[in-house]
Amino acid sequence: MSSFYLRVILLLGAINLLVSISTTEATLGSIFQICRNLCPGCDHDSLQFLFRHNLVRATRFEPPLIWDRRLQNHAQWWAGQRRADCALRHSVGDGRFSLGENIYWGYGANYSPADAVVAWASEKRFYNYRSNTCDSGQMCGHYTQIVWKNTRRVGCARVVCNNGGIFMTCNYDPPGNYIGQRPY
Repeated sequence: MSSFYLRVILLLGAINLLVSISTTEATLGSIFQICRNLCPGCDHDSLQFLFRHNLVRATRFEPPLIWDRRLQNHAQWWAGQRRADCALRHSVGDGRFSLGENIYWGYGANYSPADAVVAWASEKRFYNYRSNTCDSGQMCGHYTQIVWKNTRRVGCARVVCNNGGIFMTCNYDPPGNYIGQRPY
């Protein structure tokens, strides 16, 4: 089965999921299986990241993202750098390539990849498409990176830190959030 065909199925399945009145476990299982086909050999965390990203993108009718092991490796390297203290710091990269990035950090709970993507996507309420800006004092760049029209690949990592925190990061290629450009 071609990757284009699988992407179309994922997009249509996600849209159907979003508009259905009662979502069943069977429907969620089917869409999750499609993500598994887009990410062969992926672990549960990777599949959760990919599934949630593509649900958000489907609401904007953007093509689904494909899991990228190179991006996952970079995210895992970056998350490993934070494991000691889980401090929320922005990446400076390693000079190998330019990426988009979302980071999530928290204490006191066993946060999942779904929690991170839902938090990033919740910034949608602060994004004003007409002016292409975030509401004053709010963030919306995590959301706009997820739905960025030219982004095609994602790779993410989640680590439990030595101080009990959870640190998650996702990298995007091509990156988004260019000043003066709309995400979709």
